[in-house]
Amino acid sequence: MQLYPLSWRVALSFLAVVTIAILAGAWFVLFPTPQFPAPIGPLGIGTRVYSWIDSSRAEPFTPNAGDHRAITVQIWFPTAAEGKVQRYIEQPAVLAAVAARLHIPPFLLGRLQSAPTHAIRNAPPKAGRYPVLINPTGFSGFHAANLFWIEALVSHGYVVVTVDQPGTAAAATLEDGRVLASADKTMFDRYMPLALSSSRDQTPVMNGVSLPGGIIPFLAADMSFVLDRLAVPDAIDDELAAILDLDRVGIFGMSLGGYIGPEACRTDRRFKACVAVDAGKTATTADTGLAQPLMIISRDADVMREERSKAGGWAEEEIEHTISSQRRLYENNAGDAYFVTMNGMYHVNWTDAPIWTPLVGWLGLAGPIDPYDGFSVTNTCTLSFFDRYLRGALSANICPERDPNVTRLEVRQARHP
Repeated sequence: MQLYPLSWRVALSFLAVVTIAILAGAWFVLFPTPQFPAPIGPLGIGTRVYSWIDSSRAEPFTPNAGDHRAITVQIWFPTAAEGKVQRYIEQPAVLAAVAARLHIPPFLLGRLQSAPTHAIRNAPPKAGRYPVLINPTGFSGFHAANLFWIEALVSHGYVVVTVDQPGTAAAATLEDGRVLASADKTMFDRYMPLALSSSRDQTPVMNGVSLPGGIIPFLAADMSFVLDRLAVPDAIDDELAAILDLDRVGIFGMSLGGYIGPEACRTDRRFKACVAVDAGKTATTADTGLAQPLMIISRDADVMREERSKAGGWAEEEIEHTISSQRRLYENNAGDAYFVTMNGMYHVNWTDAPIWTPLVGWLGLAGPIDPYDGFSVTNTCTLSFFDRYLRGALSANICPERDPNVTRLEVRQARHP
C-alpha cells in the first residue's frame, strides 16, 4: 500500500483533534468527579436548606445601615428514604469563589459542581430524637466544604447544621437576595484576635457596627441565633423539628470555625461539647477555658512551617498565636480536654479540598497523609468524642490512639468533675 503525504488542512485537523484529546484527557485527570467517602454509619442522610433573618443585629459586612444579619443553614439529618441526591455545589457564586481560590476558571470545576453527595434532598427524617451538632464553616468556605465530616456524623445518628455566615462564607445570600462574597482577607484579619492582641482598641468598628472583642464574638453570636431558631416551631418543618434533641447540642469546626466554636461554648452553655480544629483562640477563651468538654485537633508548629515553605501562608506570628492559644485553652479548660496532634495533615486536609483535584497535593497545599486516611481519623475522633459527651457512651475510646496518623493524644480530666 502506498502512503501519500497529508495535505496541510488534513494535518492541521489531525493536530487539532490530538490537541483536544490531550486537553480532554488532562481535564479528566486534573479535575475528576470527587469520590466522597461512603458514610461509615448505618443511617441514610437527608438534607434541607433554610434562611433566617436576625433583625436584632445589623450586618457589619455591608455599608448599608439597613441590612440585618441573614443566616443560611443546611440541615443534614438521618433518613430512611431514597430519592434524588443533593449535588455538592449548587450556587454558581460558590463555584466561582472556589475557582478563584485555586486561581482557575470556574468551568474547569464543572464536575465538582455536579458531584453527587450521599444525601437525599428534602427527604423525610427518620423518626427518633437525635443530638444536634452545629458546624460553622471556615473563612471563604461553604456549607458542604467538610462533607466527609458531615455525612459520617449524620450516618451515626446526629443532626448536623452547617452555617453560612455573611462576610465569611464564600457566597452568602442577604435578605433582599443580594449575594455577598467573603470579605477581603487582609481587611478581615484586622478584626481577628492576632491583630487585636497588639491593638489598644478592643472594640473595633466595621461599617458603623461596633464589634466588642473583635469579629469572633460577633460570629459566635450567629451560633446562638441558630440555636434560637431551631427551637422556634415555625422556623423549620414540623417533622424535622420533632427529631431535634436540643438538650444535647455540640459544635465543631475547623479554621475560622475552630475559632468560633469555643467562643460560642464560652458564651452559651446550651452547647454541651466542642471540637475545634487547627485554629487559634480569642484571649478570653484561651485564658479562662470552657466549662464544657473540649477536643482540639491540630499539628505541631514545624508542620505549619513546612506547609508555608511549600504553599505559603502561616506567618511566624500566626503560628505562634495558634499554637500558644490552643495550648492555653487545653491547659485552662475546666471540662474534660483532649489534644489530638496529627502531623501528617496540612490545613486543607480537614476539608474536602484534597479530593477535589490532584493539583491540591501537587501544589503543596495538602499534607503527606492519604486524604481518606485523614478523613477517617478525624471522623473517628470526633464521633467518639460526641458519643461520649452527648450520648453518655463512656466506654467509647477517644481517637485511635495507636493509629500511625495520630502523633499524640493528650488527655486532661475535668478540674471539677
